[in-house]
Amino acid sequence: MTGGPERVTAAYLDACRRQGPAGLRTATRRLRLPPHFAAAYGDGLLARPLFTGRDESRRLAGRLTAFHTLLASLPERLCAGDLAGYCAALGLPPRYARILRRAQGSPGPLYGRADLHRTADGWKLLEYNAGSELGGVERPGEVARALLADEGFAEFARAHGLSHVDTGGAVARMLTRAAATVSPAGAPVVALLETDGRLARYGTYIRPLQESLRARGVDLRLAELGQLTVRRGKIHLGTAPVDVLLRYVTLDQLAAHPAGEELIEPVLRAHEDGRTALVTPLTSGLYDSKAVLAVLSAPRLREALTGAERALVDELLPWTRDTAERYAEVDGDRTALADYCRAHRAELILKPHGALRGEGITAGWEATDREWARALRDAAGGGFVVQRRAAPLPEPVCDPDTGEIGDWYATWGVFLTDEGYAGTYIRALPATGGSVITWDSPRRTTGVFECPGGDR
Repeated sequence: MTGGPERVTAAYLDACRRQGPAGLRTATRRLRLPPHFAAAYGDGLLARPLFTGRDESRRLAGRLTAFHTLLASLPERLCAGDLAGYCAALGLPPRYARILRRAQGSPGPLYGRADLHRTADGWKLLEYNAGSELGGVERPGEVARALLADEGFAEFARAHGLSHVDTGGAVARMLTRAAATVSPAGAPVVALLETDGRLARYGTYIRPLQESLRARGVDLRLAELGQLTVRRGKIHLGTAPVDVLLRYVTLDQLAAHPAGEELIEPVLRAHEDGRTALVTPLTSGLYDSKAVLAVLSAPRLREALTGAERALVDELLPWTRDTAERYAEVDGDRTALADYCRAHRAELILKPHGALRGEGITAGWEATDREWARALRDAAGGGFVVQRRAAPLPEPVCDPDTGEIGDWYATWGVFLTDEGYAGTYIRALPATGGSVITWDSPRRTTGVFECPGGDR
């Protein structure tokens, strides 16, 4: 039997009901996961994978790749390549421009993750993350691999022609290609580079990536900026020469450090000299700010876009505005932005420009009038975007304990590399809870399998 994702989902839920507690409904509880992955996520798996059409994934990845290209072109289009002017347009302090001007160089390979909701109106982009500091790389492949090792799920996958794309494998190949530009053939040494102190704080969630990439042939080591040394122009970690740096140090972190420029200088110089490859330049930080989405959504940029680009933005991006604006165009009418936001609380969400893990986000439909008014006051000086809600379609999941079907809301993290589509992982919340995924929310994760057949 084959079919599109809706038919496969229905078949999966039917099997969960028929087979009882020993069947598919408890498959994710039986998985044999790598040790570090199990420690980080073993108790936080959704009770099933999600499904999408194989052709649908490729078409979406093609549109997201075009969106990435559009983002990368904005500094030149809007400010003729003037980084100071572009940073100012995004509301970034002057120091960002100084760091970026030093770090500016040839673009690295395509590497990004789009966070999306599947809505009644199609895929809608919540944010786009570019650069090497992407979370979730290990999840699609490890969940899928463990599920396929389960006899019951493997039988279901064969019956429905399911397949998956291994994100970890795609990233491992990208790192190996980068290493070949600076060292002879052999096993490259890759260092995941964090700022000082973050390995101790977030090591539980970093080691699964190390575990995953090592299983795929990449000697990934964990390092902080203060541990690096330079010998004959090449970065070293202890006595080991480092071929590739997988940068998890962000532009925000460097700008917040009193000696940020000095700390990153040896890394930039080794990259420029062809001694140690930096996978993505710091300039990718220009695309991570949610202020960029407001720039793309606002009418003032539209005349600089081609017809195809305007159609792409309209298709993917919900209406988004920067709260520093006093007036905004709403459905063709010019209106006071603050007045519109107050009157349409249930349709809007406020997000800080640099929000991570859901911090600082206020969803109007979950806030009281008083809470929303306070959030709008805090955001009025800028540093936030306001965006129309992209309400996700519910994903039905069979409860492993009760067998009851309940709805969950999923955020789809779609990865891109220079090979194209590189897999998807899921973060999900029960529909009865909040809709904004934060570090502390009861989120669940899982992988995505592709099936033949039509789109939803």
